[in-house]
Amino acid sequence: MICILSLLIPAQVVAGGNPEVGLPKVDRLIKEKNYNQAILELATYMSENPDDFDGAQRRLKRIIDMRVAYNNKALELLLVLANEPTNDQKKLDMITYMESLEKNPNAATSNFILDTKAAAQFTYYRAKFDEIMQQGDSFIDQGKYIEAARKFSEGFVFYKQEFDDASDPSLVSQVNSSLGNLTNLVATYSEIQNTFPAAVSAYNDAVSAGNAVLVESCYVTLAAELQRFSIMRNQIATNGWFFSDSFAVLQKQNNLVTENSFLPFAFRFTLGRTTAGHFEGILGSCDAQWNAALDILEKTVNASLGSLWTSGFTSLKNGDVVSGMASLDTARRILVTGTDLESSLSQFTFRSDTFGRRDYSAVATRFSHTGDLLAISLSLGKQYADYLTIEKNIVGYVEEPASRDVIRKNASNVVSTYNTTIADLDLLSGNIKTQITSAASITELSPYTGEFRDWSLKFDSMVSAEKLSVYIKLAGYQADSSVLIVDETTALYNKALSLLDGIPRTDSTLVDYFPSESIVAFNALKTGISSDRASLLSIIATLSKAPASIGADKAYAAGIARLRSDVASLDRMNTDASNGIARANARVLQANLAKQESNLRYSQAQAALKKNDFQTARDNLQRARDKINQSLEYQADLTLRAKSDTNLENLGTEITRIENEQVVKEVRTLISSGKNLYYLGNVDQAEQVFLQAKTRWAVTNIEGNPEVTNWLDIINTALSMKTGRTIPVSAPLYPQMSQILNTANQLFNDGKAQMLAGKRTAAIATLTEAKTQLQQLQLVYPLNQDAGQLTLKINQLIDPFSFTTFFKQKIDTIRASYKTDKQNSYSDLLDLYQLNPAYPGIKKLVDEVEIYLGIQIPPPDPKSLARSTELTKSAQKIYDANTRSQFQVALDQLEEAIKLNPNNQTAIALKDRVQTASGGQSVAVLSADDESKYQQAVAELQKGNKITASALVGQLMLNPKSKNSSKIQDLKKRIDSQL
Repeated sequence: MICILSLLIPAQVVAGGNPEVGLPKVDRLIKEKNYNQAILELATYMSENPDDFDGAQRRLKRIIDMRVAYNNKALELLLVLANEPTNDQKKLDMITYMESLEKNPNAATSNFILDTKAAAQFTYYRAKFDEIMQQGDSFIDQGKYIEAARKFSEGFVFYKQEFDDASDPSLVSQVNSSLGNLTNLVATYSEIQNTFPAAVSAYNDAVSAGNAVLVESCYVTLAAELQRFSIMRNQIATNGWFFSDSFAVLQKQNNLVTENSFLPFAFRFTLGRTTAGHFEGILGSCDAQWNAALDILEKTVNASLGSLWTSGFTSLKNGDVVSGMASLDTARRILVTGTDLESSLSQFTFRSDTFGRRDYSAVATRFSHTGDLLAISLSLGKQYADYLTIEKNIVGYVEEPASRDVIRKNASNVVSTYNTTIADLDLLSGNIKTQITSAASITELSPYTGEFRDWSLKFDSMVSAEKLSVYIKLAGYQADSSVLIVDETTALYNKALSLLDGIPRTDSTLVDYFPSESIVAFNALKTGISSDRASLLSIIATLSKAPASIGADKAYAAGIARLRSDVASLDRMNTDASNGIARANARVLQANLAKQESNLRYSQAQAALKKNDFQTARDNLQRARDKINQSLEYQADLTLRAKSDTNLENLGTEITRIENEQVVKEVRTLISSGKNLYYLGNVDQAEQVFLQAKTRWAVTNIEGNPEVTNWLDIINTALSMKTGRTIPVSAPLYPQMSQILNTANQLFNDGKAQMLAGKRTAAIATLTEAKTQLQQLQLVYPLNQDAGQLTLKINQLIDPFSFTTFFKQKIDTIRASYKTDKQNSYSDLLDLYQLNPAYPGIKKLVDEVEIYLGIQIPPPDPKSLARSTELTKSAQKIYDANTRSQFQVALDQLEEAIKLNPNNQTAIALKDRVQTASGGQSVAVLSADDESKYQQAVAELQKGNKITASALVGQLMLNPKSKNSSKIQDLKKRIDSQL
């Protein structure tokens, strides 16, 4: 047992020259189950980092635990081999678990595991293969096709892991894709069971019932289902053939590849065994189902066609033409679907060894022969059907509505019937006689010869009675059609005129003018009038040639008079259309002139941009927009609007981008300068520099620069805290206050001299007078630093001992109250600090207070530094990937990184690169529609309609691009200030 266990203990290997070291690498190796390499790496790590023994020891324990688990499972496997030699599934499960514990066992262990696994797999998989095939075949025999497909799918796991480990990754990827396809296809096959059998049954029932309408309706569904079925089935075949072909290629490349591997199992579970002699595999499940369905459908179609044929032919022989034609027509319609059904089988793809290939061409030939016979039968009743059609037209033409096509295309069924009724009846009589003669050789048709002859005589008798009524109705019908032409022409004229006079937009108060389109419409109208007028005159001439007896009829003459009145109406509209064209041409000219000037301004903007004259470029860009909008006001043009929007927006973006590069650099310089001034104590100058940076940034960006804003907040806090500490020269009381300070300083110097001379009483009186002077100043400027510091010096000079106690108490008071009494505490602390900067703890307290007030930026702690670095790296990844949609995320990360570590030069430099790459947020020029809406808002504001103007600006602000327009932002501020 000890010898066998030694096989399971991996041999130690020599460490390689991997430059990656440390516990991170150890953790990765453990995760990858590469324990040998992990132990070597731990040894190296412990020799280089003896202080971190615990960290290395914990990882070594993890490795030992995994090795113990591996050896324990190995013992269990040996017991199974000894006690349960035929339990192959249990062997495989245990080997799989061992493989999950150890990636690289020693060679002896590995060979032992591989041999055991191969033997178990061969026996187990062969048995499971036969079991699955037997159960799948049984399901097919029972008509449980989807259950069969699912059963065959269970075998795709056999030898799969071994195939993945030993095969080319690209082939593994393709195989996995095919397996995924088959899983989806089986799911699709399952879904098809909800509809395909029902479609087969519905069509079969409809054919059996001889209901042609229902047959055609059901066949549409069946054809769609069959197509869906064939697509799914062909894809299953394609994936199975891929497995088969891939295995053939592998065998050619490596003759050691055997049938006991994944691909042979996979294609047989998909396609079935070529030696099976019946439908088998997932493909066989599908083929068995549609073959069974087709057997039923062919039998039903054949039976129904035979029944309808007998019924129709019997009806014809008995003289019931309507019933006979109905039966034969039903047969014809069913035959069409049956033929289509057979033809649809061409959708199924096969290989030469695919079981169950169906010869559908033989059935199609039988249907074709049936069609020939059916055509002969249909010809027997055609003449009567023709008669019924003519009779229907004669009876129904008065009810058919008038149509413009009667005049324009001479395409009216009514007019055609009117003009050809007599001729058709004469022709029909001759055709019936011809048909009787042609059919004389057909015994079954002989009883109908006399009947056809009677029908022709009846037609002849109808002609004379109908002639006069046909002429009268013809004239009236064509006059009614002519009115429709005049009405339509009037509507077209009004539409063309509306294009010229303007069409209000549905979503705004703007009006679009289409003079060019109106010219096209007016010209088309004139062309149509010319054609219609000629058609009407031709009809009038034709009607005037009627026989004198018909022409004398008052009703007939009234119809012609109406046609002549319509010609006069068309002539008037022709003149009006010419006048409209003249007006439209003038408007088109104005639109073209404005468009040409816009092109000039656009070129000038481009030239200015090349010179980096950004303001001139923006001005000309806006002029180009104004002129394009002027052109669009004269002539609405969707293409021009879209093209100008794109061109102007692109140029505007380019202007902003190029200027933004300068802006980013200049603002960075200003930020650096402002920070230096602030750190040097020149807060006022720093404020001016940052205000300049803010103004410069706004040229190409709508949103403020957070870094500049942050510094302005710091400066404003500092200024607010130091307000009143000094007296500006511009202050009205500056001369008086300066005089008081000078007097107090002189008195302090005099008192100090007296004190040194031993004249304490006189000195105290002099110093008290100095304090009185200072109190006068402090009434106006209570926080003045000169007065406060001089007062402290006076108190110190008068009573040094008491002052020492006072100084300490004052410091303690400030320390306790600076968070509530911010300004006074801070002012007093600065005075004390100026008097004695060496006092223990005072400098630390000054820093503490200034950090709390936001005047001083606290030194970043290690966590902040680490977080700053982490955020910078994250932003760098976004920038390196050039994921522009995430640039704002990168900027937010960099802003946070700079706040956490103001000295993070990497973040600062990267921020400038990202902002440069972003190109600036400001929109230089609006789209045509938004510019029009903006001008409308300005006009409404000027008229005092502030609510309307605000609503329009609100609509503009919904557009992210328009929202970044400075002039829209300015207009919004103007409106908001007045609401």
